[in-house]
Order: sequence, then structure tokens, then C-alpha cells
Amino acid sequence: MISALAAMIDPTLFQFHEAAVEGGVFANEKATNTRVVDGACIFLNRPGFDGGAGCALHLAAVDAGESPLEWKPSVCWQLPIKVDWVETSATTETATLRRWSRADWGDEGATMAWCCTEGDRAYVGDRPVIESLAEELIELVGNEVFVELKRRL
Repeated sequence: MISALAAMIDPTLFQFHEAAVEGGVFANEKATNTRVVDGACIFLNRPGFDGGAGCALHLAAVDAGESPLEWKPSVCWQLPIKVDWVETSATTETATLRRWSRADWGDEGATMAWCCTEGDRAYVGDRPVIESLAEELIELVGNEVFVELKRRL
């Protein structure tokens, strides 16, 4: 699906469109990771790119009037939220939402500063996280739980 979406992105919104056409968007035949171009994900438009900095999939989804959650891999749109699933009985799993930490990535954690949520400014913004990540939280926990969470905060 990611390859199909990549092919639909207007090249003016995708800095590495040509690299994607020439070599694909995945790092391997199993399509488990996106390619790295100049030290970052092939979809990461760099600051100064005329089409906009940030994720080309995200920008293309917004341009198409669709949710970025529908275009981006779950591991991407869920950041900076980590979901820990625990089987509490034979028929029930409990999900705990928390921030990612470097330790969650194992040995690779030291090289993943782009998604590290441990810094003092990780959750600093114009709006509370419950608002700025509302779409992601609703997708993860459902509207009913989201409304209750927001009420309690």
C-alpha cells in the first residue's frame, strides 16, 4: 500500500520522488522498512524544500483532503505514542498508552533521536497533547475512551 500511495504523491510534495521512482521506497524486498536517503526516511522532506518540510505521505494526505493516518504506516502516525498490549486473561488484552523511550528501540535507540520523546521540549506546543494528537488517540482507544480521558484531564 505504501508503494501505491508513494506513486500517487505529486512530485512537488515529495522531495525524493525521483529516488523513489528509480529505486523504490523500501529498504528491502520484505518491505519492512522505508529506504534511507541522506540519513533519513525517503519520505522526509527536508527544511527548505519548496513542497514543505516533513513527511511527504502526511503532506499528500492533507493535500488530498484525507487523514494522514490513512496514508502513513501505523508506526509513523502513532509516534510519539507507544501502545503496550498485555494479555490480562484468555479473552482480554489491556492497552497502555505511553511515550516512547530510547530503550523501546533496543540497540537502535541511540540513533533514533528524531522520534525520541525524552527531551524537556518533547511535548511542548501550542495545544495540549490530548488536543494535538486527538485523531491518533481516538484511532487507538476509540471515541468513548477518548471523551472520558479528556474529561478526566
